[in-house]
Amino acid sequence: MLPIGGLDPDDVVTAWVALSDAPVESGAMEFLPGSHRAGQLPHADTFHEHNLLSRGQEIAVKVDAEKAVKVPLQAGEMSLHHVKLAHYSGPNTTPDRRIGLAIRYIPPHVRQLKVRDSASLVRGRDTGGHYDLEPRPLADLDAAAWAAHRDAVARQVAALYSGTEKTGFRA
Repeated sequence: MLPIGGLDPDDVVTAWVALSDAPVESGAMEFLPGSHRAGQLPHADTFHEHNLLSRGQEIAVKVDAEKAVKVPLQAGEMSLHHVKLAHYSGPNTTPDRRIGLAIRYIPPHVRQLKVRDSASLVRGRDTGGHYDLEPRPLADLDAAAWAAHRDAVARQVAALYSGTEKTGFRA
């Protein structure tokens, strides 16, 4: 089994930044403490129309949801979690949208095994050479930056759908 997301090793942290309030009722993130120590849990791709993840990914083993910790956030707050920490969010039962941004921090020694990927260097030096560095935009709506963004998204989609019959995002 390839590592999660094709990244090796799994030294990956996700920052989920709440751009709007994310109370429990809107489907706040829930985490299973310590689950990252169990190794990579098997996942199933459901491609279910009501699962907003690109492949409809779900953990394919029984988990004890009673042990989950709900993490409601106010706009501007964030949570940090290891890539292997079991996490999910329930349905949004409010009339408001829950808007967030996931930022993945990956150190230079981590390799993408599925495609030659690109990344933005946020500090330090690229000591691994495993990624093509994304250029800094020269101006708002810079044509070269748009082209680099399209290329980065195409690489991510190729990695994400690697090993499936699907080739892109669901409509």
